[in-house]
Amino acid sequence: MQIRMRMLARGLFVAALLTACGGSQAEPTTAGGLEEAPPPRPVGPANASGSSEATAVVGRAGGTFSLANGARLEIPQGALSEEIEVTFHDGADGQAFGDRERQRALGPMLAVEPALRTDGPPFVVSVPNQPIPNGWNAEDLAFAMEEVAEEQRAMDTLGTVTHWQFYPAAAEGSRLIARTEGLQGHRLQFGVAR
Repeated sequence: MQIRMRMLARGLFVAALLTACGGSQAEPTTAGGLEEAPPPRPVGPANASGSSEATAVVGRAGGTFSLANGARLEIPQGALSEEIEVTFHDGADGQAFGDRERQRALGPMLAVEPALRTDGPPFVVSVPNQPIPNGWNAEDLAFAMEEVAEEQRAMDTLGTVTHWQFYPAAAEGSRLIARTEGLQGHRLQFGVAR
């Protein structure tokens, strides 16, 4: 009788342990075998951070990406209509603000991949506020976005020609901020331009 009680107690212990650990994630398949269930998708906003790169799957709930250099990408709720894996990272060196007489870079080179477009609230890209150089003022703040040159859109070539397009930016509190309805899937940078 004692042996039976011990076996029963062990069985109950194992069952309780399996239940506490979430039990089995296996589901029957049509072939009669067991298959691992996919992990549940997050229902809330995505949040990702990293030293030089942050990646997450973002859907209608939106999300926030941040890098160690203080750069941040915010995808508001409702900006995307479907789930997509987004990567926000330090961009390759380049010259968004290459004309030293009329332009100056403020902050790091960044990149967002893939290209994103919204018909909803705009995407918000920001970096920590930088001092505006002498000779420039707040009206000169700009957000440079690398875009594919129009003539390249219809061509199927190994190399792609891009150019820098400048958009308005603003200093809000302790950050330089740009709001945009599209991110082209290439590099980004804040600066001043005349």
